[in-house]
Amino acid sequence: MKKMILYLFLLPFICQAQTDTLVVEIIYGSKPIAKNESHWFGGKLGGHIGLRIGKDSVMHFVPGGRVAATNINSDTGSYLISSTKQFYRTFRADTTKTCRIFIPVSSTQKQKLLNDSKSFLKEGPYPYAFFGMRCAAACYHLLSLADVTKDLSRSKMTWKFIYPRKLRKYLFKEAAKKGWKIERTPGSTKRKWDHD
Repeated sequence: MKKMILYLFLLPFICQAQTDTLVVEIIYGSKPIAKNESHWFGGKLGGHIGLRIGKDSVMHFVPGGRVAATNINSDTGSYLISSTKQFYRTFRADTTKTCRIFIPVSSTQKQKLLNDSKSFLKEGPYPYAFFGMRCAAACYHLLSLADVTKDLSRSKMTWKFIYPRKLRKYLFKEAAKKGWKIERTPGSTKRKWDHD
């Protein structure tokens, strides 16, 4: 009887602590070595980053039209939800160098992210600009909505995570501190890939 009362008392706390997982999905930037390989947006410093928010749902930020140097002349970017397969076909390459970072979160954190980012799918919250918000800074923003990372101003996010390698390095440090799982896959030998 005492065990039952204790269990009923602790049940709300157990439910709150149930864990879920967010996965940062990363495609490394590259440039072609072989003549039959195509050039990618951003070259070696390019690539793409998104956040897997469901079993087969990756939320990522893409240009919504014209991409200029600054926010003033750029069109508003768009958040999309793609399947994992669609996300990894962003550059239409067969074998890409990838990395996945698995971040355990509570169900409350995940629900906060989903609620706070729902409006982003209807209308992008900011322009997509070369010296502005792009996929890495936008992914950081999503992680901050789930209270995984600190809340930063848009300009700080922009400059701190201006391209994917910067966010990768930051997340690798966090993963080492917090014991997050990381999975990597090598890319095609026909391309020169960005490094960590």
